[in-house]
Amino acid sequence: MIRTAILSVIALASVNAVSVKYSTCRSHGVHGTLTTVDVEPCPAEPCALPHGKNITLRATFTPSVDSNTFKSSVHGIILGLPVPYGVPHGSLSGPIVSGQEVTYTNTLYVSPVYPKIRLNVEWEVLDDHHRDLFCFIIPVHITS
Repeated sequence: MIRTAILSVIALASVNAVSVKYSTCRSHGVHGTLTTVDVEPCPAEPCALPHGKNITLRATFTPSVDSNTFKSSVHGIILGLPVPYGVPHGSLSGPIVSGQEVTYTNTLYVSPVYPKIRLNVEWEVLDDHHRDLFCFIIPVHITS
């Protein structure tokens, strides 16, 4: 009985989370290899980000450097211009150690005041020397 309930929860979660197609950023050097980017919920691409909902992003990567800290930096690319978007710090599944895979997770709230718009989102995670551990771009659609 419990096993069936757990499997049902896992199956339901996997329906809502999608490994999305992403582009790498044109940065001057990335100190990690990005493996996957998952957005939940994202039933189809471009991911619809509905007003008033939380969106969870997970990025699995392998850093090529050690780092004691990290920082999230997110921009919406609107009419070719990067517009900063403040996001929570996020979390990691383990320490940032060169050659060891780690998963970054962040959850953000899509405020109803955001305009309904299609745009690209550039998401970077920087190490303690402000170097990119990874950077990707995904298309999204903010909806009501």
